[in-house]
Amino acid sequence: MAVKVVHVSDVSDKEGNQEELGTLEVLEHPDIGEPARLEIFPDEFARLQAADQVVRLRWTAPGARQPQELTVLQETFDRLAQDRDMKTVLLSAITAQHERRGQNQAPRRPRRDGGGGRGKVDYSSPEHAGEPHRGRITEAEKAYVREHLDEVNKRLRGKGMRTLDPADPTMRERYALTEQIRY
Repeated sequence: MAVKVVHVSDVSDKEGNQEELGTLEVLEHPDIGEPARLEIFPDEFARLQAADQVVRLRWTAPGARQPQELTVLQETFDRLAQDRDMKTVLLSAITAQHERRGQNQAPRRPRRDGGGGRGKVDYSSPEHAGEPHRGRITEAEKAYVREHLDEVNKRLRGKGMRTLDPADPTMRERYALTEQIRY
């Protein structure tokens, strides 16, 4: 049995081989709280125009040893996704990166003190979004909670945890929720 690996651009879904795709790192973007790595074709990258504001990128061309960094207008960058929503493209890339990191990590050795420790939890994932936690709530977690609030609350109730109420000013601010009026 043979296995065929198909490589596609993260922004256009155009197929190609691994040698044709470059790596575009989105270092800063107003809708995303952490870097995202996309695989795209050089002609897609060429559509971006350097600018002095908004989205910082790191591009590694196919076969290149050193990446180049540039800043482009968000509008220009978002058009790269054509008829897709760039925020969704970036969140998908971040989710895939987190999943790959989880698969590539070696099993942790038990702690010597016998503590169980949960390890690092991805609170932007469908399994943990909206759960109470210490630390900063990332833009990715906020976006997931806003887009899937009913599912998140159902999961939280099932785990016996507090739910997220858009009418609660603290929750509304923390997750950038809009209050929903129910009749």
